[in-house]
Amino acid sequence: MVGPIAAAVLPWLWFLLRDPLGPVGDVVAILWPVLVVLAVLVLAWRRRWRWVPAIVSLLVLGTLVVLVPWSPRPTGPVAAAGAVRIAAANITGDLGNPAALLADPADVTVVTENSDGIDRRIAAAYPYRIYGGTRDVGVYSRYPVHLLQGVGPDLPGARVRVDAPVPFTLYALHIPRPWISDRGYEVTPVEHHRIVEAVTAQAAVEPGPVVLTGDLNTSDRTRDYGVLDGVLTDATRGTWQGPTQITTWRLLLLRIDHVFVTPGWCAEAPAHLPLPGSDHEAVAATVGPCATPVIPATPTPTPDSR
Repeated sequence: MVGPIAAAVLPWLWFLLRDPLGPVGDVVAILWPVLVVLAVLVLAWRRRWRWVPAIVSLLVLGTLVVLVPWSPRPTGPVAAAGAVRIAAANITGDLGNPAALLADPADVTVVTENSDGIDRRIAAAYPYRIYGGTRDVGVYSRYPVHLLQGVGPDLPGARVRVDAPVPFTLYALHIPRPWISDRGYEVTPVEHHRIVEAVTAQAAVEPGPVVLTGDLNTSDRTRDYGVLDGVLTDATRGTWQGPTQITTWRLLLLRIDHVFVTPGWCAEAPAHLPLPGSDHEAVAATVGPCATPVIPATPTPTPDSR
């Protein structure tokens, strides 16, 4: 039987075991807040003081595992000449209200769980769009866009060329969720991990800048987020973050909608936008080449006048 000291110490091995546990670790990471609360309730049910350190340890660990991936990690300012505002929104078909997206449209908006009705509303705000043949993903842009690659086994969405002031390749994605839904499992955790690895590997060898965004169904507590974050930069972590999955699965505290950018690009002004009727919040950030630091000029000494 696990004693109080072991119960206080062993859970901290999570930081070492998450990745080696593979898909089991991914499932535990997704369910983490609920599992921690259940474990604390079981220990508290014993009503013995010797279990208090274990309860405190679990609560501290549980909080850190959730909050550390939400903590600010600023990248620095974006060069104004190349700045592009990116938004990603899971509209949940015709249920979501895109009013917040349309009140101040981003330069490029990626919509997942799109529908013909939502497409018509958002397309009216943009001169360029790609919708159709890209799973349920739509791309709407102030700049010309060109479909480079449509949906496939390792690309659940679209790969798009965006002719912004600094052109970039956009991965607009809706990765299937690796957990149960009203339709059962969309993909297993193993399949989800394979897709994340495949799109990350493809993005890593693009010859130019990359923006990878959408409803990735990838919790920031999982090894899959680590795969993405090991190659790209999370553009929304300029400030404290929070859950983007806000209805059915709200108790799991899942941040699964993301904007990632290529190394060498920076990000500013991250934001969450409400989508009434949807089970997600939209995310947005201004991204682009990092601004070059301004180095003050050294005054030239002048000879003394005599």
